[in-house]
Amino acid sequence: MSHALRKPCPRCGHTDGYIVVKGGQDTVRCGRCHSYQYCAPKTETGRAVRSIVTVHDAVDRDLRLKILFRATGKCEICGWRPAEEEGLCVGHLLSVKVGFQAGLPDDLLNSEENLAAMCYACNAAIGDGVLPLRLAIAILQHRREEST
Repeated sequence: MSHALRKPCPRCGHTDGYIVVKGGQDTVRCGRCHSYQYCAPKTETGRAVRSIVTVHDAVDRDLRLKILFRATGKCEICGWRPAEEEGLCVGHLLSVKVGFQAGLPDDLLNSEENLAAMCYACNAAIGDGVLPLRLAIAILQHRREEST
């Protein structure tokens, strides 16, 4: 798909280019000589802008159900078993905000390993922070024991 360059290519003078996605970033290349021109914001290229909301919404229903079934009705953080009407939510062990700052891709942030069934209190307590390493290790060890 053709993309109009902001200014003619300094190498060949061509005015049309194309988009190449590198590491999640939209880069623009000249349509004639294929030289790199600039990084373009997604608002310019027409792709959806990545946000905390889009990453959260990208966790599909089947994966959410898998995480909730894995937890067998208990919060994977504190072990509390809420009443049926309160339920559990699926939260990120490494928050999306911290993942953005570290440059992690959406598929890693929304991987089964980074998601956990949590009571609303634990999910709110983690917020946009980082789960303490010893707690993350304890959760992973427990998951491993449960799967064997």
